[in-house]
Amino acid sequence: MNTKVLIDSRWAGNTGIGRLYQEVMDRKPPHVMDVHIESEMRLGSLYSPFMLGKAIRSSHADVFYSPSFMPPAFSNIPFVITIHDLMHLFYYSSLHKIYYQQVIARLAKKAKKIITVSYHSKQQLTQLLGIDEHLITVIYNGVDKRFAENENRIKLERPYLLYVGNRRKNKNIPAMLRAFAQAKIDKEIIFALSGEPDPILLQEAEHLGIQERIKFLGFIQEETLPQLYKGALVTMYVSLMEGFGLPILESMASRTPVLTSNVSSLPEIAGSGALCVDPFNINEMAEGIKQLVNNNQLRNYYIEEGTKRIDTFQWEHTGIQTWKAILS
Repeated sequence: MNTKVLIDSRWAGNTGIGRLYQEVMDRKPPHVMDVHIESEMRLGSLYSPFMLGKAIRSSHADVFYSPSFMPPAFSNIPFVITIHDLMHLFYYSSLHKIYYQQVIARLAKKAKKIITVSYHSKQQLTQLLGIDEHLITVIYNGVDKRFAENENRIKLERPYLLYVGNRRKNKNIPAMLRAFAQAKIDKEIIFALSGEPDPILLQEAEHLGIQERIKFLGFIQEETLPQLYKGALVTMYVSLMEGFGLPILESMASRTPVLTSNVSSLPEIAGSGALCVDPFNINEMAEGIKQLVNNNQLRNYYIEEGTKRIDTFQWEHTGIQTWKAILS
């Protein structure tokens, strides 16, 4: 018997959520008939829950699934959503925080199941939003096999440390710049960051005297990302808060050592496969950079441990467990 699943596919695209959506859809069971939300409404629109409710009512679907946090305002069928993190409560405007607490959280409690991507995020959902822990299922993201299979590396004009991600406040990029400037490593080494030049970061680099050692890579094509990780000396991902932290796994799979944080979900995801440091302590971050660049024994230890760690994170498992949550 076929099951009709209405899916909020507006989240498809070149993002972490977009990757999750695609991996889940690639593993859709044969008896599932998928239908999709048809709307050009902004993902973060205040009216999204109402649009979703109307779409559900007219869809005649058996269940609704979203790969992200936006629940319907009303639903006559069971629904499953994925809340990746609670960044809106910490790093967005006060209006975002109120909307998340008073609207999103209340609607989410009506879900059949809430999926989240780490036990840290599950703990936050129960403690900060008061969601029943029995409603929440933790399903880890996976890492694409092409990172481990790739044997090519990009060579920039100089050896480089790498950061891949956006520029939101939780990413802690100014602190990483300060730690990089302080680290006792070869001054030929540069810090390469995804994205276009940023006036604030350029000003910070100039203040630190490292403007010639910073390189902005612009938009990174998906097909070149494995080669970029492979070519780096170290991947820097010393965030203040993450729900998961996919670049950690992508770097581990590429056999490039990772410097990450010892807070939020990051030590949970990294395990023993990355060097975890205090993201609020510039000296500790700088020492971590020095050790991973200069200490070959330590460097090789984290490369080997990281290679073992990625076995825990398989998209096949993510897809199977997600469909189990949707259809059960």
